[in-house]
Amino acid sequence: MADEELLQGPLIGRVGVQLVSLDLLIGVAVLPLSALVRHIVGNIPLELELLRPPLWLGSAASALLWPIAVRVVDPGYPSVRLPLRRLAGAAVVWILATSGVIYLLDKDLASRLLILLGAALALGVAALVRGIVRGVPAAAQTEHLPQLSAAAERALSRGEPVSLDLSRIGIALTRPTIVYEGERIWIYPSALSPIERLAKRALDIVLSLLILAVAVLPMLLIAALILIFDGRPILYHDQRAGLFGRPFSMRKFRTMRAGADAERAALWQANDTKGPAFKLANDPRVSGIGKFLRRFSLDELPQIVDVLQGRMSLVGPRPAGLDEVERYEDRHRLRLTVRPGVTGLWQIRRRFDVDFEQRIDDDLEYIRRWSPLLDLTIVIRSVGAVIAGRGV
Repeated sequence: MADEELLQGPLIGRVGVQLVSLDLLIGVAVLPLSALVRHIVGNIPLELELLRPPLWLGSAASALLWPIAVRVVDPGYPSVRLPLRRLAGAAVVWILATSGVIYLLDKDLASRLLILLGAALALGVAALVRGIVRGVPAAAQTEHLPQLSAAAERALSRGEPVSLDLSRIGIALTRPTIVYEGERIWIYPSALSPIERLAKRALDIVLSLLILAVAVLPMLLIAALILIFDGRPILYHDQRAGLFGRPFSMRKFRTMRAGADAERAALWQANDTKGPAFKLANDPRVSGIGKFLRRFSLDELPQIVDVLQGRMSLVGPRPAGLDEVERYEDRHRLRLTVRPGVTGLWQIRRRFDVDFEQRIDDDLEYIRRWSPLLDLTIVIRSVGAVIAGRGV
């Protein structure tokens, strides 16, 4: 077996989210496409199928049923190393589940040909997608399982189950994800699963659109004030460390005088934060209008566009400067396993801290406790902190 094939594991990162998203799209599209094929080939009037609500209700159910069907045959879901015979098994599971749903919704719509066409389409597209997608963990370390005790070996030989205590992993790691795939166990030390990342991304899009609808007029006013009192440029672009440390250009309203970036290296000695994070409580480079914008965090409003583009999340660890990441220890890099956020747990607790290790503890606690409800709570509390003017 090739080394590349050995490294193929469950896809937890961006590629895993893309693969799950594609499976959801496959599930929702196959029934309408099948009805369209029947219309073209069999000359069946469109109103008999495509314009019937039960077909679209069945498609909505199928959007969930297809990923579930693939998960039944793929222990390491989502993974790309999936034989065609297993995808065919997923198609059979999908046929059984979807035909039952459609029969319950509308007996007149139930059709063997419609379901079989849908299964064939799902099988073909899923195989094509997995032939295109590549997501090999580049630096996956392989370790052999330690020898089991004599008592455990005897229990297995008698057909008795043996449980492996992985509590040490849960204690040592921030948000471990453990996936069993064939003869391998994959341990991701700190990562949201593809489903969790999809849920977080959907929440980001919905909340960001709502915030942008409310903030568009204030943003235009702020841009005009910066232009009048401080001149161009209105926006400040800075290279920051994104997900897994990948650089991206973050946008903010400019709050410092032009050319302030060139002074940053010289100001590291005056840094008010202990550790690899640059922050000055009284930054001499900040303009008069910049102090007002920072106090109410209005300078960060353009980052909502970064959230919509997927480079940031609405909630997450503060986006670190590239010069800060160069000073990170290994433990600090765990905060890079989620997208950086416009706001986060440490912002609502402290807004300004003098110890980077405290910020790391807050960030890792956020990753460990993440849920959609926690994100909503942080967003609501952040709005209160902004209104109260507790920014720096």
